[in-house]
Amino acid sequence: MTTAAGGFDERRRVRHARYGEGTVESVERGGLSLRVRFDQFPGLHVSLPSRLLRLVETDAAAPLAREHVAKTAAPALSVKLAEKRQVLEALRLGVVPMRGLMAYTVGRDREIETFRSMIEDPGCGRAVAVLGDYGTGKTHMLELMQHLALARNWVVGRTWLDPQEAPPSKPRRVYSALARSLVYPDRLEAGECGLLPLLEGEPVDLCDGDGCDHVFLGPALRFARALSESLDQDPGSLALAELSSRMLDWIEGRATGVSQDLQRSMHRRLHVRDRVLALSDFGTLPRVYGYMISGLGMLARKRGYAGLLLLLDETELFSALDLEARSRAVDVFRVLLSAALPQGDEIDVSEVRRGGRGIIRRLPPRFGHQSHVAIGLAATPGSLSETFLRETLGASRVLELSSFGREEFYEMGDRVFALYLDAHPGLNPAVIAGLESKMDLWLSRGFPSGPREFGRRVVDFLDQCRHASLDFSRGAS
Repeated sequence: MTTAAGGFDERRRVRHARYGEGTVESVERGGLSLRVRFDQFPGLHVSLPSRLLRLVETDAAAPLAREHVAKTAAPALSVKLAEKRQVLEALRLGVVPMRGLMAYTVGRDREIETFRSMIEDPGCGRAVAVLGDYGTGKTHMLELMQHLALARNWVVGRTWLDPQEAPPSKPRRVYSALARSLVYPDRLEAGECGLLPLLEGEPVDLCDGDGCDHVFLGPALRFARALSESLDQDPGSLALAELSSRMLDWIEGRATGVSQDLQRSMHRRLHVRDRVLALSDFGTLPRVYGYMISGLGMLARKRGYAGLLLLLDETELFSALDLEARSRAVDVFRVLLSAALPQGDEIDVSEVRRGGRGIIRRLPPRFGHQSHVAIGLAATPGSLSETFLRETLGASRVLELSSFGREEFYEMGDRVFALYLDAHPGLNPAVIAGLESKMDLWLSRGFPSGPREFGRRVVDFLDQCRHASLDFSRGAS
């Protein structure tokens, strides 16, 4: 357990997409991993990569960093001060703050401008690939894209491709991971909310340009409406609550082989008589999930959002697949990217295999003529996914991240110091001399593994100075 001088506090709360919220028990591997006790599993302590966790918003009246205990109650923090302390808290843990990411982002002006133009101009084609070696900040760039998009009223889904949870050759699992991860610009504090906010609310007409109803989302919207009305009449009904949960599991792709049973249950309890079509796990159904993603983009637009941004990290996993799985992954990527490009500029998906039977087999790979989806993918140079992305998207839609040099690291250190000074005004500004000496030392021994590690080192050093009341007014030691 790290002491207060090191900046760690066992009260910090984080959220995982699958395991929910939990309490950080310790920082491991220099901040690359966190050991967490999740609320759902109180007897189990799990070590997870920091990048898979999000810092939970805390009460603005509660300090986010451990202070010396005062004899009298401390005044409530202002919202801005609380946000700055939360950014510092996220840097300590190596996780992503809910706000304030731009406060310490350096050296990415070109990439930021390219992404801003992409999401603000539907005619340019809203698909981009981010290429960079380990430590160049690919994940940070995706995090930054998420923040920029949320600030512009986009709904954002983000996931990491994973051999078990979301292999790129399994379209249903990729879709499910994205659907469950959705974050909404008007519900930031709630974190990842899944599809429920899109299904709630007033009825919407979800039809393509030819007047055809979406065969999955149309019924889901009507079921959700009927369930909401029934729960209003009988708010204590556990059966209705369970039915709502099962409906969400179906439309978010969490459960397979439940369609017929769910349909019978819905028809018994509700007046809606729509079919519940299966969202299957077969790798031969990428068209179905392109249809789903583009339908969600249209639904987000009809709910008043700018659209749906999807971010996929670790796409280099593509290279580890066997030939058959890689072929299926190519189909998945093609369909997803095509859903984000404007009409007339879509990727050719005519060769993408058609799976399923009946209506499932006849579904187009995209719902509607206009695209309301944007997509960003991160990959490592030299991987097969890089080759695919360059050939498919073209040079103008590929952002190559260069590694940070000394100048960028120093600028980042200065920004974190300024942020720290704003968050803790009592810190002696002369500490900057000691920080500069430390940064010289760190960089002389070789560059840190990336911006995240460097930011954590800076905050740890400033924490030590603040808690130990070190005096650097006579120069660095």
